[in-house]
Amino acid sequence: MPLRGQQLAFRHHEIYIAYSAFCRFIKQDSTLEFDTIDGTPYNKSSWTALNQAGQQVIRYDERIVLAGHSFGGCTVLSILSTKPLDGHSSIPIERTVILDPWLEPLPSPGPVPLPNHAPQTDSIKSGEETIRFSLEPASVISDTNSITDSRKSHPSMLVINSETFTLWKDHYTRLQEVLAGWEPQGGRIMTIVGSEHVSFSDFPMLPIFRKKKARPILDTITQLSLSFLDDTLEDTLRTIPNIPMEVKIIGVKKDGKPKRKLLGKPGDVIAQ
Repeated sequence: MPLRGQQLAFRHHEIYIAYSAFCRFIKQDSTLEFDTIDGTPYNKSSWTALNQAGQQVIRYDERIVLAGHSFGGCTVLSILSTKPLDGHSSIPIERTVILDPWLEPLPSPGPVPLPNHAPQTDSIKSGEETIRFSLEPASVISDTNSITDSRKSHPSMLVINSETFTLWKDHYTRLQEVLAGWEPQGGRIMTIVGSEHVSFSDFPMLPIFRKKKARPILDTITQLSLSFLDDTLEDTLRTIPNIPMEVKIIGVKKDGKPKRKLLGKPGDVIAQ
């Protein structure tokens, strides 16, 4: 997938450049040009205010959350398993929320957590070759100590999958294998019964395309994501319907393969 590799490399640059610009903004870098899209004024002091302890209310140097949907989820996994781009420092990511990730652009086997002691290098260049070069070493690490070290303090991770992607057998099996690399600290997969790939956006909420089940499914996705960030995920799972995974064959597809669906009501959660 040459084009997808190039897109993934481009996403890497976007994330590191955006994070760098945000840090400069919070640090009130006078050389940073900043404006709003519509030209309206904004209260800059609200972004750089200090709390009673003299600390910045908005922090950029710790507890960063990285989240992404579909190709964005693929990008999150790629960022976590590769060294920073040349000229950029590591982003202090504490948690990641990955929504219905599409894994096809990533090399297999892998990706796996980047060892904590991996040195920064200028070998991270640009384009598709950049990402392929930086991913391959992380996918074939043979040093057991390196693998163990990489699992000690990596970001905690939550994956929320659509029913469609969970029923995609090969893709779901690979997702489970990838998540196992981030254990034991993180790595839970939640599947929302009745959801589709677009359920993670506001598209199903639009008047012309609105579906009755769209709002409760989106509410569940939001609730799971926020509770994970607030360290209350286990409490949330005790208050919302969650069921074991059961698959039912409901017919035959045009290609002759069985048509399957998950048992349960739309919005039910399957936690694995």
